[in-house]
Amino acid sequence: MARKVSFTVAFVFIMVLIAMSVSTVFAVSSDVKLVINDEDVSSDVMPFIEKGRTLVPARAVFETLGGIVEWDPKNYIVTIKYETTVVVLKINDRVATVNGHSKTLDVPARLKNSRTVIPVRFVAEELGFLVGWIDSTRTVTITSPEEPKESPEITGYVTEILVEEGSSKKENTIVNVHLSEPVKAGSNYSTMALGGPNRFVLDITGFQMDSNLSGLTYDDKDSPLLSVRVADLTEDTVRVVCDLKELSTPVMNISEDGRTISISFGTLTTYFDPMEDGKLVVMLDPGHGESTAGKRSPCGTLREYEFNRAVANKMKDLLEAAGIEVLLTVHDDSDPSLAKRCEIANNSDADIFVSIHANAFGNGKDWTSPHGWVIFHYPGSAIGNKLAEAISESNIPRIGIHNRGIKTENFHVLRNTYMPAVLIEHGFFTNIDEIELLKSDAWREEVALYNVEGIVNFFNSYTQ
Repeated sequence: MARKVSFTVAFVFIMVLIAMSVSTVFAVSSDVKLVINDEDVSSDVMPFIEKGRTLVPARAVFETLGGIVEWDPKNYIVTIKYETTVVVLKINDRVATVNGHSKTLDVPARLKNSRTVIPVRFVAEELGFLVGWIDSTRTVTITSPEEPKESPEITGYVTEILVEEGSSKKENTIVNVHLSEPVKAGSNYSTMALGGPNRFVLDITGFQMDSNLSGLTYDDKDSPLLSVRVADLTEDTVRVVCDLKELSTPVMNISEDGRTISISFGTLTTYFDPMEDGKLVVMLDPGHGESTAGKRSPCGTLREYEFNRAVANKMKDLLEAAGIEVLLTVHDDSDPSLAKRCEIANNSDADIFVSIHANAFGNGKDWTSPHGWVIFHYPGSAIGNKLAEAISESNIPRIGIHNRGIKTENFHVLRNTYMPAVLIEHGFFTNIDEIELLKSDAWREEVALYNVEGIVNFFNSYTQ
């Protein structure tokens, strides 16, 4: 009886050892997840861990990755092919071959539930894939190798950056970027204006920075430019950064040979020196012409162009008497286009631009109630606002009609003139009371005088 008990105990002991051995060999973790190229992958045999190594089902993984998996059931050999690499593993054999060269494995390939499982890191990395482990979620990740990047094509080099003073009020400061090879307009470069801090950025693709190139500083009283910085943004892109005192969108030009990109900045909006050239010049713009449709009173006794020219000519005499040079956008009863009026002003030495008008409301056939005097300047123009304030203070309340105030407007002649500009509406010729003033030569003398006083006061604030 005692011998029978001893045999039973021995048998149990042996079975426990076998179970422990199997547990050691197949330390299976059923909660291991598999992610291939950011996609969850499931199989009838999921990954498990043995001796710290993760084993995965060969066919489910490597065919998903685009490889070829072959199984030799007679010799228990699995072959994985991917592009030019061939990995051969034998079940329960710790020696594998990679393109015919033997390599030793920490754990061999196994059979589990009639499926071949292989050590993932060894095989995947030999085939060029990336293998990762996320411990918090017990996830093995396999990622395809990135496609090799082609070397960037370099067209040429940025060789020099120079800054020059512009030749007009529009092009006050010009940054010239010189290139060793031509660039095509709009195809090899891009720009952007950025605030906080204010800067204008030029990126030139297909170019690199010359090793001798460096940035520069620039500080002129009437220029928005502070400095120019240059660096290689990427292997094939040069970035030129213009640091600015105020946000400004410049005019871009490319030279005929394509080797120079010019960035032309306008005058600093807060700078104004009317006596810089030794003289004061006013450009007067009498609005509209004799043939301009609709610009007449309901009674037909006043055409707007008559009032505008009468006041402009009276202002001209008064300004010249004060020693100020006066130019006119039009000298007869014609009506030049708005673009032509701006062109005349911009190609002159004018320090300011003043457009003379009378207002209207309604269908032009009936008298209407809107009334009053108003002056406009371009939105954001600090000096235009200052000019409008000076003229308004001289007119109001002496002009004797309702004050509609100082307003901003995107009028063509305000937007497209390079100098500070205002447009004055001297009452409504569609108002039955104000038309009598507009027709009065004495009242025209008054408003001309008040306008000139405002202009002189404006100039004095900069010259005295």
